[in-house]
Amino acid sequence: MPLHPDALPQWDAFVSEVLTKAEIAEGDQLGRVTVTSWKRTGDHAHMAWSYDGQPRAPAVLIRPRDDQDGAFLRTPRWNISYLGPGFDRITEALLREVAHRLELTCSLLDYSQELLLDKFFKRPDVSQLLEVTSGRKLYLRVTDYCDENCVFCNATEGNTNVISSKSQLRRILDQLPAGGLKQVIFSGGEPTLIRALPQMVGLAYERGAEDIIVQTNGVILAKPGVLERYLPYRDRLGIGFSLHAFETKASDLLTAAHDVPKIPLAQRYADGLALPDPERERPDSGRLSKKLQAIDAAVAMGFKVKITCVVMRPNLESVPDFARHCWERWGSRLDRLQFSYAMPRGNAMLNNQWAVSFSECKPYFLEAFEIGRETGMRVETSQSAAIAPCVIPEYLEHFDIYGDFGEGRVADPERVKPDHLCKDCAFDQICAGVWQRYLDVFGEQEIQAITDRPTIQMDIDDYYGGEVLDLVANVSAESD
Repeated sequence: MPLHPDALPQWDAFVSEVLTKAEIAEGDQLGRVTVTSWKRTGDHAHMAWSYDGQPRAPAVLIRPRDDQDGAFLRTPRWNISYLGPGFDRITEALLREVAHRLELTCSLLDYSQELLLDKFFKRPDVSQLLEVTSGRKLYLRVTDYCDENCVFCNATEGNTNVISSKSQLRRILDQLPAGGLKQVIFSGGEPTLIRALPQMVGLAYERGAEDIIVQTNGVILAKPGVLERYLPYRDRLGIGFSLHAFETKASDLLTAAHDVPKIPLAQRYADGLALPDPERERPDSGRLSKKLQAIDAAVAMGFKVKITCVVMRPNLESVPDFARHCWERWGSRLDRLQFSYAMPRGNAMLNNQWAVSFSECKPYFLEAFEIGRETGMRVETSQSAAIAPCVIPEYLEHFDIYGDFGEGRVADPERVKPDHLCKDCAFDQICAGVWQRYLDVFGEQEIQAITDRPTIQMDIDDYYGGEVLDLVANVSAESD
């Protein structure tokens, strides 16, 4: 059962009562290994470390024992696993030492697996977290299963608001004030795998959500009669299609269409499953043609359609041609086209040989933006999954602004705005921050405070709040 990103509500107590007593807290030495930091990541506690003073990967992940969760090793009380490339004998020895210290400490404290889960990792109750004010958006994952295995997928490290049935969603919506939601986003996994998704969309529609979005790869929507089930909600429903290439080989490679393990996303990631071999020849999966068929139909039916193309090295150079193809095929009937930088999380970290720097992306993104200017098609990049605005200062109108990140705020704990790079930047309010992982890989030379332009001032009430509704719901087996 996936837990909330803040599923360690007693974090300080966990550090003092467990990590410190096990002598694996920040700054502790384990021979030539130094623990450099701990943080909460999804349903795990996440340890970064160095060896002889040099940062090392992969990270160490721990959580109370769960036999359904992938793990490198298990003790009576703990799952111990790792995240990222670079596993070697030093990593293995570290994992075993961490496991030994945790198990010994918790044995001496008489902390059972159940006590650890209840005291430090227990999922908060919905009533403790549900808080909605005007301007908020509700982001819901309706499944942790997906029929693709995209090489850049970060769903396992993102929002974990899992709603598994209509009845659960109805209970949640019944707690919300009428008119309190501007936007509801249904995601996954692949949300269209859930047969009840049209009814879930209908519930959000009935509760007055002004804007409803279904994020999908589109394959199931190509089946006869499926898309028609959403027609009653068309005036407030947008469909966000993920489409990353118009060429079959590139599309199948990026979505790993031939390499989809039939297990939840979180387990795929925890197990560090191998990603596709780009050199291996594969037959056409047929998925690209189905995606295009679904987009054609959605556009023809008058749905508000957005296409998101996530960019990594295999499709980087095709970005301008991708924009041209979109205009030629759908023209002004397409609501918008968004190019997203592949966030250094999830599968993208397992497949980081395909990561590209902001500077490498810049010329291709700018050419696509110019195509948008010439044709009138809205071509944009996400405020969150974006090249830092200071790298493309002449193209700020192409940012999809959704929140206020002024006064040094960032979109999530993995991002930073270092003072020596970002202090007094005129773009602070629209910048969601730069991933620390990005700076670790590509360095700081691209990032600079923009101080020779007027400070951007926006009426942020025109935008959805930057903070997604903090919601947890108990996962049930219902599939009504």
